[in-house]
Amino acid sequence: MSIPLSISKSGLNAIQTSMDALSHDIANINTTGYKSKNIRFNELLTNDMQSGKLLLSDEAQNSSINRGTKSGYTTLNHGQGSLVSDSNPYHLAIEGNGFFGVTDATNQFYLTRDGAFQLNGDKSITNGNGDRLAIEAAIPVEQWPEGDVSISKTGDVNIQTANGNTLVGKIALFNPANTDDLVSVGGNKFTYNGDYDQTDGSIQQFYLEGSNTDLATAITDMMLAQRSYSLNMKVAQGTDEMMSVINQFKQ
Repeated sequence: MSIPLSISKSGLNAIQTSMDALSHDIANINTTGYKSKNIRFNELLTNDMQSGKLLLSDEAQNSSINRGTKSGYTTLNHGQGSLVSDSNPYHLAIEGNGFFGVTDATNQFYLTRDGAFQLNGDKSITNGNGDRLAIEAAIPVEQWPEGDVSISKTGDVNIQTANGNTLVGKIALFNPANTDDLVSVGGNKFTYNGDYDQTDGSIQQFYLEGSNTDLATAITDMMLAQRSYSLNMKVAQGTDEMMSVINQFKQ
């Protein structure tokens, strides 16, 4: 393949990956606890051309020169999202580091920043996906008394009844030692097999953490990506026109 065509093709592929990530971030601007993606661009190959070689010669076609670019998802941006107040006592946000622990129907454990939990009729506390919140229960959840629920910044769950204030459990926060090792499985959940550090995060009751996507920045980056895509297309079209002219000369 012609070197200019190969380079422009790699550029189109790389920019498409960036556009996919930006589109995903913008689509999740209202997703609770969503973390935006970081995209990195890299040169595919760079070597010096030797003096005396002609760019249009067969020898130059096989020499080692810049062959384009590539992009890919590198890490997630785990920056703090804005906290939005809410009236549900089981809606929780984490301020600082840490994740909630949840288990699905198969008892698979996950980490999440999505604190939109709810108390069900069977006294289970789950999120919108039906995943159960991990709680160190001082009293079995199904035996919790009726009353006003108070959740402290350290995760202590107290219920105020006519007989007084009862500590029924504690919500633990999990702080991965290396967040780059988190593996996204969709549904705002992650798996993690590494070590944990002590967290300095705190739980905020009556709040939810919003997406950390900066909409203005995402739209600006998308406009730049669209412009870059257009320029790479022009390179491909110009190369195709030149090759067409050269073929006419050969005929």
